[in-house]
Amino acid sequence: MDDLAIRTTGLSKVYGRAPGVRAVDQLTMDVPRGVVFGFLGPNGAGKSTTLKMLTGLLKPTEGTATVAGHDILAQSIEVKRRIGVVPENLNLYERLTANEYLELVGRLRGLDAADITSRRQQLL
Repeated sequence: MDDLAIRTTGLSKVYGRAPGVRAVDQLTMDVPRGVVFGFLGPNGAGKSTTLKMLTGLLKPTEGTATVAGHDILAQSIEVKRRIGVVPENLNLYERLTANEYLELVGRLRGLDAADITSRRQQLL
C-alpha cells in the first residue's frame, strides 16, 4: 500500500466552454499519510474546487488523483468509504427526522430496504 494519503498528477478543472475558466491548473502534489495538510490561498485560487474533486463531488477536466491509494474516478466508492468531509455549504433537510434523512441517503446510495433499516439501527 502507498504511503500517501493524497496524490495528484496534472489535476485540472475548467469551467465552461473553451477557453473557459481554469479553476485548477495542472496540480501535482503528494501528501504523506499521517500529516496535517492545509490549502492556503486567496479566493478563487482553486482550493474548494480541488477538495471537491478529491472527494468525488466534482469531476476533473484532466489529470489523475488518488486518495488513500484509490483512484478518485475509478474507485470513487472506496474513496468515499475512507474519508469524512464537512462541506462549506452544508445542505441539510431541516424538515426530515434523522430516520427519514438516513433512509433518503440509503436510497440515493442504492441500498435495499433491509440494509437501510439495519444501518439506521446501527447508527441511531
